[in-house]
Amino acid sequence: MKRKALAVGCAGALWLAAPEAHAGSVMVEASAGASQRTWALLGDVELRKDETFLTLGYTGARLESDTALSHQLSTGVDHALSEHWLLSGLVNVGLPKTTTTALAPARPLLGLPAMSAQSGYHSLGVQLAAAYDSAGFSDLEYGWDGGVGLTRYALRRRISVREDGSDETLFQRNEPLFVVRPSLGARLLLFDKWELGLRGGVYLYSGDPLSAGQFTEEEMEQVLRRYTNAAEGGLLLRNFARRRIGELALDLSGRMLGVNALTGFPSAPALFDLKPSVTWRVSAAVRGQLSYAFTRYVPGEGYAHVVGTRWTVRLAGSFRLWASLSLQSDHPEGEEPLRSGIATLGSELSF
Repeated sequence: MKRKALAVGCAGALWLAAPEAHAGSVMVEASAGASQRTWALLGDVELRKDETFLTLGYTGARLESDTALSHQLSTGVDHALSEHWLLSGLVNVGLPKTTTTALAPARPLLGLPAMSAQSGYHSLGVQLAAAYDSAGFSDLEYGWDGGVGLTRYALRRRISVREDGSDETLFQRNEPLFVVRPSLGARLLLFDKWELGLRGGVYLYSGDPLSAGQFTEEEMEQVLRRYTNAAEGGLLLRNFARRRIGELALDLSGRMLGVNALTGFPSAPALFDLKPSVTWRVSAAVRGQLSYAFTRYVPGEGYAHVVGTRWTVRLAGSFRLWASLSLQSDHPEGEEPLRSGIATLGSELSF
């Protein structure tokens, strides 16, 4: 049985069974959590028969209803060196996005105008991966893959006041942040019925992802002096910082193209993640998967567990549907656990 690997972000090579040779495929997937939404459109087209595929992708995401959408485009190439070896390369471009947050209302009696913050970023990344598949017909087959991704994020922040119908910039700051993510994956196929998988990755940052794009002490003083109640101003700053971290977490995870119910939605920048899974081939048309994902966030942010199941039904030789459900439990340090459900629906058409 030949198998084709499609490199999707830094999540590594996602193995898709291909019982028949085809010239390409189109995949659509959407996921929803408590307030998070993601949707993806991925496709590949055969450039050289059974050897080289061009991959194209788009992913959109929104953390909360009042935050800006994230858009990411990708293109890459998968090339089979032999029946066993495959190389993949992928380039990701995160389009510029800006979220505006009201920081302080106007205080006419104090002569203080309204203040707001515009925070945003864009990114550029590249991923390289190599995969090996035993590609035999015995009762015991196996495969593994390894990859590394490098992404540069251009974080920007602007604090402005609105006076006499026009905006005046008080502070403006641009910060680069680099993220390197090596990953490894392995799978074991037993009797063509069961598949055991294990995948993990680590995250290496050029700076502190918690402080990148956040307020400086000087900026905090400018905001707080606009509040007669210092506690009210401090709460607003903490809420802004928490939302900023959450907004960056999905993109900084380097896996936006692969986020779904089985991976979960990261609530903070990750330090490492690990995901074991077991897949049962019920019949030629039905497959079920049970998976667990553990993510350790950067120091001070805690960790998360995700337990999920995915069921795939092949309706015809070239069309399949799948649905996933999971429960995510985030454990921030010093706070009560936060639990949420996540659902994913997807389909793929091969041609």
